[in-house]
Amino acid sequence: MIPAFNHSYVLPPYIGDSPTHFAQGSPYETTPLELVQRLGHTAARRRLLEGLFRYRGDLRSLGFSEGFQWLDGSFVENVEQSQARSPSDIDVVTFAMTPHGLSRSEVEALPRRYPDLLDPIRARAHYGCDAYLMPLDGSPGRLVRRAAYYFGLFSHRRSDNVWKGLLAMPLQSDDDAALSYLSDLAGGDTHAAAT
Repeated sequence: MIPAFNHSYVLPPYIGDSPTHFAQGSPYETTPLELVQRLGHTAARRRLLEGLFRYRGDLRSLGFSEGFQWLDGSFVENVEQSQARSPSDIDVVTFAMTPHGLSRSEVEALPRRYPDLLDPIRARAHYGCDAYLMPLDGSPGRLVRRAAYYFGLFSHRRSDNVWKGLLAMPLQSDDDAALSYLSDLAGGDTHAAAT
């Protein structure tokens, strides 16, 4: 469930009167359809969502299907209200199991073979996602350190260090329903432009 933006135009870091309730804190679990319905309210946001769903599909086509993604950045803020601009990208960290059947050398070669997907700078240009991939089946210590790094980075707005929430979405989910909803919204954009 995606909570409403708070008075700072961000997702609250927790719901309720105390951050000690585990189930009421960020990251908030969401679905692709809810993401589109709640945060796809402008054409610029819908373009970013289309890029996110292409990115997710391309990751799954390589076998990265077990895991989840953290979503953040200006996309999960109300920057239209707070800064009078559209979000420029979607920050994404994918925590995923290594695809079955790939050797260590094949996994290490993936960024060279698929730079638009696995290089953060190229992924931003190609998908509109500032995207990072974190293997879930690697070193536990490295995983904890990297997760803590990304959570610390994502849970505070860089411009003023406001504490904020982020979203979590499973890799295995119904992206088709969200894409269908996006398509319907885009049809409304076309109709509105024609009138």
